[in-house]
Amino acid sequence: MIITPKQPRNDKTSSSLSKLVPYMLRGKGAERCTWYMAGNLEGLDRREDVGLAVDVMELLQEGNLRAKGDKTYHLVVSLHPEDRRLTFAELDDVVRRTVRAAGLAEHQYIAVRHSEQEHEHLHIAVNKIHPETLKIHHPYKAIYAYQALAGVLEGELGLRKVDRTRSPSQSHRARNFEANQGLESFARWARREIGDATELDRIGSWAALHEELTRFGVRLVRRGNGFAIVDATRVTLACKASALGRRWSKQRLCDRYGEFVPGPTSAEVGREQVDAYVERPLGRAPDDGLWSEYRQALGAARTQRDEQREALSSKVDAARAAHRRLFKLRHHAIAAIPIPGRDKHKLYKTLSFERKAAEHKLGSTIRRWRTVSVDTHPGSWKEFLAARAARGDQRAIRRLRGRLRGVAIEGDDNRLRVLPSHSVRTSRGSIVHNLSGGVRLRESAGSIELLGDPGDDALEQLVRVAKERFGTKRVTLLGRKHIQERLTEMAAKRGLEITEERER
Repeated sequence: MIITPKQPRNDKTSSSLSKLVPYMLRGKGAERCTWYMAGNLEGLDRREDVGLAVDVMELLQEGNLRAKGDKTYHLVVSLHPEDRRLTFAELDDVVRRTVRAAGLAEHQYIAVRHSEQEHEHLHIAVNKIHPETLKIHHPYKAIYAYQALAGVLEGELGLRKVDRTRSPSQSHRARNFEANQGLESFARWARREIGDATELDRIGSWAALHEELTRFGVRLVRRGNGFAIVDATRVTLACKASALGRRWSKQRLCDRYGEFVPGPTSAEVGREQVDAYVERPLGRAPDDGLWSEYRQALGAARTQRDEQREALSSKVDAARAAHRRLFKLRHHAIAAIPIPGRDKHKLYKTLSFERKAAEHKLGSTIRRWRTVSVDTHPGSWKEFLAARAARGDQRAIRRLRGRLRGVAIEGDDNRLRVLPSHSVRTSRGSIVHNLSGGVRLRESAGSIELLGDPGDDALEQLVRVAKERFGTKRVTLLGRKHIQERLTEMAAKRGLEITEERER
């Protein structure tokens, strides 16, 4: 189990309950909530009352006029794919104890469970404004309380123990970048290439340290109350200096070299860089051509986007110019009419109203033009792989095969079928089936795997879905030996032809 606060995608914006809660319930498509809970909202704790509950929470937030920061706290509780499905009472207890660990037990909150991914997870939206005092509470260093609580809950509920240690280089931004783009982050690259490879003991001054960093095309600069490593030619690429290791913290560098002395400018570093940061796929990347195809698709999408923007800009400029020209001609026409000034004033006033109405209509037309543009962006690296796997690309299927080690049935048919109703394709390209009794199956190309405890009912449903998927074709059973014996008996009753049994 991992409990972590979710940061807004843009650090400059704050979480809005009216946007966050609908995302928790439905996302971008159909209903995704498989369990709902509302805390400290008496009379509004039903799923159908969520709209009114959000209105009440936002009204309370508006009552605090002094707080300028984010008034909503977003927590995510993630379970391991091999964990069993928790009961409603257990989910209720997990949410209450998590909110209490954040110091927000008396605050209003809404919690939901999502089951469309391989790992079930909970989203909790908490109102930071106290319902009685109207004071705001910011959880301070609550991550340590979350780690301790997760360890306790794993023991009490019999869940899989998860390693919650973090690499010093992995900030929220770096983790989000790697998760969504499938690329090695600047922070990870800097720690590997600079932090782990640079021997600070042999560097005797700030000048020597700056010269060493010049080789990588980066600069060491002041940032806030510490130091940061910044790419000389791309200022958006930056990370904390301490992300390179503890030796790189501001205090330890100043203890070693004295008062900070600024280094060369960006232009000077840019001319000297040798081993600069280059975006590369994260992890082992087999040379199967998929990465180059993804980069080509990105380039083609960017080119098409620029062409669309240029064409739309020309179209908008032409429409606005025609609008100005039309009303300018009508203005001149009124000026040329030989009538008294009072009558001309009335005509000018009518023309002004018509011009404003035409401007409003033109603005609506331009907004409609901007919404009908064709988006050919392939998405993130994970989305690209999932889309390719859905079309049966065996290279993408091989890359997306899960690393789970649960009970599974494999068949000879590697084609991905059309999505069944009420099912969602995950970012790994697989399909998660939420069946009766809390049984969850993960279907990939050529395999169906059981997520969670291998009880008799779960194994029966695994065999049933495998029979529907593969028919009477030959299948392979994967799992521990004592489970294989039960699975073999069930598969034989269903008429599945077993060719091999492999122990995991």
